[in-house]
Amino acid sequence: MKKAAFILSTFFGSLALLGILFKVMHWPGAGIALVTGVVGFALIGLPLLAVYRYRRA
Repeated sequence: MKKAAFILSTFFGSLALLGILFKVMHWPGAGIALVTGVVGFALIGLPLLAVYRYRRA
């Protein structure tokens, strides 16, 4: 659980940052990467981290 939460959160966070970089550089695929990263982090990464923190405390 802990490993999956950290791996998925890191993946989606990195994807969001990569989307921001692509947006700044005006490269194709920026919108898809940015939306996928932010939505994935909000719907998968944060809830997994919250459940991990709740069970640990």
